[in-house]
Amino acid sequence: MKGEWKFIGFDLGAESGRCIVAALKDQKIKLNQVHRFATHTVKLANELHWDVLAIFDEIIKGLSKAKDEFGADFDGIGIDTWGVDYVLIDSNGRPLSYPYHYRDNRTDGIMEEAFKILSKESIYAKAGNQAAQYNTLFQLLAEKKKKTNLLNISDKFMLMPDYFNFLLSGKKRAEFTIASTTNLTNPITRDWLWELIDTFGMPKTIFPEIVEPGTKLGTLLPWLAKETGLNTNIPIIAVAGHDTASAVASIPAMESRRAFLSSGTWSLMGVELDKPILNKIALNYGFTNEGGFNKTNQLLKNIIGLWPIQECRKSWIAEGNEYSYAQLADMSKTAGFVNAWVDLSDSRFLKPGNMPEKICDYLFETNQILKKEIGFIVAVILESLAFTYRKTLKEIEELTGEKIERLHIVGGGIQNEALTQYTADAIGRIVNAGPIEGAVAGNIGAQAISIGAVPDIKCWRNIVAGSFAIKEYSPINTKYYVDNEDNYEKILKINMEKKK
Repeated sequence: MKGEWKFIGFDLGAESGRCIVAALKDQKIKLNQVHRFATHTVKLANELHWDVLAIFDEIIKGLSKAKDEFGADFDGIGIDTWGVDYVLIDSNGRPLSYPYHYRDNRTDGIMEEAFKILSKESIYAKAGNQAAQYNTLFQLLAEKKKKTNLLNISDKFMLMPDYFNFLLSGKKRAEFTIASTTNLTNPITRDWLWELIDTFGMPKTIFPEIVEPGTKLGTLLPWLAKETGLNTNIPIIAVAGHDTASAVASIPAMESRRAFLSSGTWSLMGVELDKPILNKIALNYGFTNEGGFNKTNQLLKNIIGLWPIQECRKSWIAEGNEYSYAQLADMSKTAGFVNAWVDLSDSRFLKPGNMPEKICDYLFETNQILKKEIGFIVAVILESLAFTYRKTLKEIEELTGEKIERLHIVGGGIQNEALTQYTADAIGRIVNAGPIEGAVAGNIGAQAISIGAVPDIKCWRNIVAGSFAIKEYSPINTKYYVDNEDNYEKILKINMEKKK
């Protein structure tokens, strides 16, 4: 039996991407970053797009560096990315345009138009995805409204990891976990919702065959092997293409009564279930059902995450204050508890722009304490996230009928230890944090299971538990969140009233 396996995993986020070489030996996994790069965007005529060919050029560089450092032989290559965004290609595989970024404003007002055709409740009962304007369904409906409707001349619609898998292997397939972010799949049959696709007048032929995570698509195309120096027999594996699904696949001990939180630009908080929950309560709470590895369902809520802090940092850098994320976290600790919060589901916080100004505007509009100090603003965001997690956990317990005993957090967000401690305080439960590279670890796990190096997901999670440091946080200041819960809820209600 082979003693060591080597894999290449690409994890692409909304800001940056990484190429990781993973070595699996003696029931331990070691991750080696060989290339880090920006996930390139372009702005054209005030529209925000992804530069997918520039991103793919970074993927090629990553493959070349992997070969230079670790040789030409690998046991698999897999890619995971953010959800909902897609590329439309012609019959030769060429992109028909720059694909849109989910933060582009072309979907403003589209949800309301869609619900005139089919109600929000009817769509949720079929697809189980939250109603969010960036969902693929609404992006495709925005495309249909254009003078040149590219759907009518496309050969295939490909979500981001599927498109990059196609460029590597030549195979046009849709992996289910990423497809499940579209609002166009059936969470029970794990296929496209052809009825919904018909209802909204989309051409059926553009939707590729859906495959499960762990499917071998083919091998590295000869021209890429020549370009990078890698061998052509390396399998291209459709891992859990949605980074959240990959992250959850890496979480140790995902037994019942444990919730997960994938923390980064977005926070995705939920539980792993055997079946979706498609009732009106889940819809009203804003939960979504997405595919997981091993045919599981992930009932989760999309929460805006660390994006506001990332945007604040951009604004402060532009003003000449180039603070690191660690420094910002320390400044928030100095500010202490601030007794001021924002509703992170407010649409203003979704879009790029002057985030410190948006935070201050919200505090002013809701008659709260307002300071323009950097530490204060960061603390407002972190406390608001913690309160959101507290509220979401209660909703999960109501929907599942189970008491959640602890929360496991993975992803880069765990490096913000102030937020992780606030989270333990807010939910009043033990929090386990790690690994940081959760999505990559799950990506590699799907590859290892696919080729038979690891027998199943339970074994893989045990390997992760034995390979990475998992830090435990106990609640310290839960009383603050209990005492201020009603005040936080009042702030949310004030904001909702102002929107009406």
